[in-house]
Amino acid sequence: MDISTAGIQALEGVRILDFTRHMAGPYATVFLADYGADVVKIESTPDGDASRTTGELVDGKVSAPFLMWNRGKRSIALDLRKPEGREIVHRLAATADVVFENYKPGTVERMGIGYDDLKGLNPGLIYISLSAFGRGPLEPFPGTDPVVQAMSGVMSVTGEAGGPPILVGVPMADFTAAMTGAQAVMLGLIARGKTGKGQYIEVSMLHALMTSLTTRLASYWATGREPARNGGAHSLVMPYQVWQTSDGYVVAGVWNGGNVMWPKFCEALGLPELGAEPKYAENLNRLEHRAELGKILQARFVTESTAYWEARFRSMQVLFSPVYTFGELLNHPHVQQAGIVGSLQHPLLGEIPQLQPAVSMADTPGALGRHPPLLGEHTREVLGEAGYSKAEIDGFLEKRIAVEPAL
Repeated sequence: MDISTAGIQALEGVRILDFTRHMAGPYATVFLADYGADVVKIESTPDGDASRTTGELVDGKVSAPFLMWNRGKRSIALDLRKPEGREIVHRLAATADVVFENYKPGTVERMGIGYDDLKGLNPGLIYISLSAFGRGPLEPFPGTDPVVQAMSGVMSVTGEAGGPPILVGVPMADFTAAMTGAQAVMLGLIARGKTGKGQYIEVSMLHALMTSLTTRLASYWATGREPARNGGAHSLVMPYQVWQTSDGYVVAGVWNGGNVMWPKFCEALGLPELGAEPKYAENLNRLEHRAELGKILQARFVTESTAYWEARFRSMQVLFSPVYTFGELLNHPHVQQAGIVGSLQHPLLGEIPQLQPAVSMADTPGALGRHPPLLGEHTREVLGEAGYSKAEIDGFLEKRIAVEPAL
């Protein structure tokens, strides 16, 4: 690490007013907080972010998803239905770098905290609006991860051949929108550095998820044929899919230099003669004979254990991984030695696990910072930084314009 940058984080000095709820918006700002941004989570009273009561509760106290989606932030709880609450937001926005919201379109305008309400107070403000569908006929309608997966085409290619569409096992629409939203903030900051001006930026979950279609959309545009559901098999390459072993499931196959790796795949599988078979020599041939070839390969995989095949495929440098459960994954030596999982101290729960920031920067690294905040935990702190006196803050709390936790 360069001594001159020791202790500095990439987004240090950037303040974000975070009006997001649920996952897509909050997970975007988690990424930014991990790299040093001061993320002030502004929650509407009386209950705050609805994800505080979503899913499993840890020790019967705190939502497990909320803990994943809100680390590194400070929470201020305001009654945004009252003029005084809006006035506080306006004061905070006057010195912020970014406002990030994912309310249903039109909501922030009705609340008096839309971009047009705030840009006059701060010409350098970067304002991110994340919605389900973006502009168009569906703009007024609500949308969630499963709804967007359905509309985006992702669900249409997920599932077994001949079976129904299946929801992806992780919230892909939320996740892709979160990462796109984080990129939007950083692009806005870079642009402001060039122009000196802030701007309004829109991100839609639908558009973000559609960028993941890549290979399937490329094939559709090339052929005009609707892509099929292939279960655990790749759409463009054979073999490259899920296989059942005698005691579990694995993914194995060929990709880069597929026709070169095909004989090595067969050798690892103990079927070298298959690699010399002319009708399977090219990937297009193997795709043409996908069904019959798949049966031959599957019949071989099921004769031995996952550990047996792992040793053989690793020795041949052929693509391979067991299909791990979460418990197996978290206890895997690579995951542990790579330091992917860390922890934070929470005031109600003690030590809680968290994933470490995924981008490893040599000189300005990310880090797990604050614990996921209690509702209104930093109300006094943030209002004080905004220039309100102790008497004014006490008045806001007494009138329930602002709220802090009762500890």
